[in-house]
Amino acid sequence: MIVRCLRAALGAVVLVAGLSAPVLAADDYPNRPVHLVVPYPPGGSADLIGRMLAEKLSRGLGQTVVVENKGGASGTIGTESVARAQPDGYTLLIGISDTHAINPAVFARLNYNPQRDFTPISLLAVQPFALAVGPTVKAKTLAGFVEEAKSRATPMSFASNGVGGLQHLAMESFAALAGIKALHVPYKGAAPALTDVMGGHVDATFISLQGAGGNIKTDQLRALAITAPKRLANAPDIPTFAESGYATFTVDQWYGFFAPGKLPPALVAKLNGLAKEAMTSQDIVDKLVAVGTQPSPGTPEQFADFLQKEIAKWADVAKKNNVKIQ
Repeated sequence: MIVRCLRAALGAVVLVAGLSAPVLAADDYPNRPVHLVVPYPPGGSADLIGRMLAEKLSRGLGQTVVVENKGGASGTIGTESVARAQPDGYTLLIGISDTHAINPAVFARLNYNPQRDFTPISLLAVQPFALAVGPTVKAKTLAGFVEEAKSRATPMSFASNGVGGLQHLAMESFAALAGIKALHVPYKGAAPALTDVMGGHVDATFISLQGAGGNIKTDQLRALAITAPKRLANAPDIPTFAESGYATFTVDQWYGFFAPGKLPPALVAKLNGLAKEAMTSQDIVDKLVAVGTQPSPGTPEQFADFLQKEIAKWADVAKKNNVKIQ
């Protein structure tokens, strides 16, 4: 009888300790530097947003937040490294449309599951894409572009930063919606793709205003429409796809804040609050809006729902266009 009582008491102690561990971890967190993985090289949009967030997190957490650029294989290398990390809040990730919605749709084998292996903390920002054309295209409007594409004897050519990326699937999706034929011309990066569009070697490309830079206002590159829900303050002359007759066409590069799967709820709440505070701070808002990007923080639940819809959307586009990377 005494032995049974001791066992029961010991079991209760273990249970209470187990239940209180995440709370204690949250109270003590962080007591060492935090690592924020950006699965792309320095200098891109994901890196920019990651470094801005890291600076704010460092202040809010009272600890150094180290940005680690782990590029390669369309973002899969750095993303997988976070999927395999401990869910203790010391390894975090900037994920984007490609890493968590498109790669699962186009890679025949992917060593991580975008939902099971990650804890969604918050959507951070959304960056619309513009359909931009070079000097080989005469059209000045989206309607004119579609008409010109249909009248050509050969398909309109589109440049992208590689097979199976957002630029590629955006092209395929719009071509199918508009009923035009498109010839995909993949490049090893967005920069050489843009250079060849501006040089007249390829007709068009989907690109962010940040990626296009000042080129969008030159004779070599002309934006016909943008995927934003309304015209952007820094590009008021570019009409939206909706006002150009394609209200159902939505393609955005989004940026999200993730942790490894099964992060304790207390840490999720803490990191979500800091992310929201960071992405609504005036200095970050001003910097992002200036490059055509909209800060879009929300709750973990909203982000999880958004992610599920994005995964389904791009899986459908990839399947319909038979896009698969072996």
